[in-house]
Amino acid sequence: MLQPMERDGVNDMFWPQPFNLTQVSAGCMQRWGVAVRPYWATVQYGGQRIRAASNIVWSNGGLDPWRGGGVTRNVSDSLVAIIIPNVGHHMDLMFSNPLDPPAVVAARELERTHMRRWVAEAAAAAAAMETAKTTPAA
Repeated sequence: MLQPMERDGVNDMFWPQPFNLTQVSAGCMQRWGVAVRPYWATVQYGGQRIRAASNIVWSNGGLDPWRGGGVTRNVSDSLVAIIIPNVGHHMDLMFSNPLDPPAVVAARELERTHMRRWVAEAAAAAAAMETAKTTPAA
C-alpha cells in the first residue's frame, strides 16, 4: 500500500524531501519488482465513502504524522473526528496520567460522551424492539 509522505524542513525536524510518485514507483519496481497502485486502498476500502458506517470516533493528534491519511472532519453525528492539538499518535489511547495535557483530557471526555450516547441509543432501540415483540397487535 502506498502512503505518500513528504517533508518540508520548515514545519518538521527533517530535511526537505517532496513526494515524487514517479521516483517512488521506479524505486518499488527496482527493489521489489512491484508496480505501485496509488489508488488501491481507496478502491479496495472505499476511501471516504464511509457514510454507511456509524458510531466511530477518529482521534488524530495534531503532531501525528498519520493524521494526513485519517478522517479529520466529522462525517455525520455518529462518525466523529477529533483533532487533539500539540500531541502525537494515539496519546488519547494511552493510560491516563496526571500530567496529560488538558486537550487530551478533553478529547477523552468527548470520546466517552459519544460512546455513552451510542450505548444508550442502542439500549433504547433494543428495549423498543422487545416491547414491540411483547405488545399484542391491535
